Amino acid sequence: MKIETINGPGALDRDANLSVETLESRLLAAGEQTSASKRPDPAFEHLYQLLLAMEGQGEKAIHAFLRTLRGADGETAAYPTASALMAITLKVLFRLKEEGLEKSPLYKEVSGANGLAFAMDVFVKGVTRDVFQTMGDDAWEKSEW
Repeated sequence: MKIETINGPGALDRDANLSVETLESRLLAAGEQTSASKRPDPAFEHLYQLLLAMEGQGEKAIHAFLRTLRGADGETAAYPTASALMAITLKVLFRLKEEGLEKSPLYKEVSGANGLAFAMDVFVKGVTRDVFQTMGDDAWEKSEW
C-alpha cells in the first residue's frame, strides 16, 4: 500500500494551476446568483402593497392586520405564530430599507409591529417555561447567567 502526502514534492505543481479567489469575490458571486435566481413572490408583493397603503395607521393596526390575514385556503391564519409575524415584518422592513424608505413612518410602524410580535413571543415562551417547569425544582433559581 502506498500513502501519498499532500505536502509531497508534487503538491506545488498540482496547486499551481488553481487560482486564488478572495472571500469577498466569492460572496459577491453568491449574492448575484441568489438575486438572479429569486423569483418574485406575488403573495408578498400583494401584502407589501397593502402595507404601503396602511401608512399612518399605526403599529397596532398593522399588527392586527397581519394577525387577521388568512392563508391560501382562506381559513387558516397566514401568520399563525409570533415567530411567523416577526419573520414577515422583518422581510417587509428589509424591503423598505432596500427601497430607501427606512426614515418613512411606515418603517417605524412595521418596526413597532415587529416589536409587538417579539413581545408576544417572549411572553408565550415565558408562560410556557413556567407551566412546564416541574414543581419543587429550584434549579432555575440557582442557575447563574
